[in-house]
Amino acid sequence: MDIQRFINRRKELGYSQSELAKGICTQATISKFENNGKMISTKILTQLCQRLGLSLSDIFPSEADTDSAVRADLRRAEFDLITTEYEEALAILKSLSIETINDKQIQMEYLFIRGYVLALSKQNIDEAIFCFDQILNGYDEAHATVYSPLAYVGMGISYQQADNFDKAEFYFSKMPERLKNISNKDVDSVWKSLTMLFYTGNFYAVKNELATSNMLLQSLVNLSSDRHVTFYVAWAKYHLADNEYSANGKTQQFSELISDAVAFARFNKNRNLIEQIDSYVRSVQ
Repeated sequence: MDIQRFINRRKELGYSQSELAKGICTQATISKFENNGKMISTKILTQLCQRLGLSLSDIFPSEADTDSAVRADLRRAEFDLITTEYEEALAILKSLSIETINDKQIQMEYLFIRGYVLALSKQNIDEAIFCFDQILNGYDEAHATVYSPLAYVGMGISYQQADNFDKAEFYFSKMPERLKNISNKDVDSVWKSLTMLFYTGNFYAVKNELATSNMLLQSLVNLSSDRHVTFYVAWAKYHLADNEYSANGKTQQFSELISDAVAFARFNKNRNLIEQIDSYVRSVQ
């Protein structure tokens, strides 16, 4: 029961308890409901909600309604993860509590996003690893969902951020084979596949295994093109350009890849990446 929503709406409309109660019930009835959660009759509550422009489902959301709202919040947090707006993602996650989430898939979604944000922002590597461990050894012990390969890549990111490349490669190496078994029929699955391709491709670029990195990043570009999803293309083009520069210097291909990266970053309004590309281009002039 969401009594706070009832209270917030009453105050938003400028009703005192006695004003809201007029012609329906006593002020004491509303006071006991708001302060102590004392139930009132459905007939009275319906009339009060009508006066406030609320429905009973607003006050008594079902689990499905609650989970739907949490899914929407997590979708925004995942987009913030993709655009490297880590503080915004953490702010959303802090407003949620995994203990209040009923759906197992949503719980894993929460853990996946939280783990990635904590690892990539280097705020708490140990806590990030614990998020992924809960998926692999708790929620998805059978490794039957997309969250297990996401957790493996997340483990890789965590150890890469901690400069432990041997452990990082142990986890990243598990991704390509598992990625083959993931369905990319919906946008949500596509985003997750792109996330795994990008961070694994980036890892092998850092290791200077450019052929492997290029293969993974080009797979990302191809999947993005096939599914008409652009959010990761700018990042992939940027890292492909860096790989080209590392291998061959400032070639025509390098210039084209950088140009593409800037164009997609502007299209997606990714200010963090635009700034990063600008700084990078200045450094290689």
